[in-house]
Amino acid sequence: MTAKRISKQQKKQILTELEALAMRAGLKISYGDMKFAGLRLKSGLCLFKGRRWLVLGSKDRFEDKINLFKEALQEADFSGEELSPELAEILMLKNFPARHTEKKTQLGNT
Repeated sequence: MTAKRISKQQKKQILTELEALAMRAGLKISYGDMKFAGLRLKSGLCLFKGRRWLVLGSKDRFEDKINLFKEALQEADFSGEELSPELAEILMLKNFPARHTEKKTQLGNT
């Protein structure tokens, strides 16, 4: 991902898109405070009752969450998916046909 600044709203949108993509890939997503029985747990990918889960700390940094999603989705098949250009860039998918978000303009009579 490029070093450009991303607003809170953009970060929220990117995470929402990543969550939806991960769920379509068969992952369960969970956020938590990462404390259990006095222990501090780590975010990451795990297998629980035969299902793949991506467990994220609610206080994890945005970049850490992105890296965890990238790791969890590295073997996913994206064929048939329409990804925003930002998402394709984050997942480092080169030559991926990202959806176009440009608005079409209509030519009026002049």
